[in-house]
Amino acid sequence: MLNLRRRERVLAVVLAGTAGFVDAVGFLEVGGYFVSFMSGNSTRMVVDLAEGDLGGAGIAAVVLVSFFLGAVGGALVTRRRNLDDRPAVLTLVSMLLLLALVLQLTTTAQIFTVPVGIAVVAAAMGSMNSVFHARGEVSLGVTYMTGAVVKSAHRLVDALFGGSWAPYRQQVALWSALVTGGVIGAVLQVYIGVAALGVAAAIVLAALAATVLLRKRAYRRA
Repeated sequence: MLNLRRRERVLAVVLAGTAGFVDAVGFLEVGGYFVSFMSGNSTRMVVDLAEGDLGGAGIAAVVLVSFFLGAVGGALVTRRRNLDDRPAVLTLVSMLLLLALVLQLTTTAQIFTVPVGIAVVAAAMGSMNSVFHARGEVSLGVTYMTGAVVKSAHRLVDALFGGSWAPYRQQVALWSALVTGGVIGAVLQVYIGVAALGVAAAIVLAALAATVLLRKRAYRRA
């Protein structure tokens, strides 16, 4: 995150908050499984298998596969769009979230008891991680925060021994955004249900519009 410009850091925080928001909505909709945190689902899957709960393991597997396919989609977009990939990825994420909302509102179809719409939500979260990448590698994952928590601990120690506090604040900002987004998502899901996905889609669309606008300004100055 240190190598990102200020506006990119802001975008990262916004997307982390959105990921937390969507994860909370998906968690409540599916009943204890994550749509953006695949380490947790991997643990749930193996525990369910060990306990003989094939249904639970199937739910985790469906979400895992959906997330993976979304990540593949994001990777394909970044490969094909070259320098214009960030708006393209954000477009993909917003379209998947809108599609998930439509599916949730219009069909009861399921894959191993996972609503089709929620599977699409997981794909949206997988693709979101392609927003920040460099030389073919994801440089910043915005839907999972284990790395940010570990990095914040290291940056804290660096700061306490005379280093800059900025790197520590940046990592904490990502984690705080995800937690705050999760709280808001959980509250909205309780009160308005799956319609909360529309809020997430609107936030990503706003981020897309801001990204396109800022790039146009940069091109004009160049």
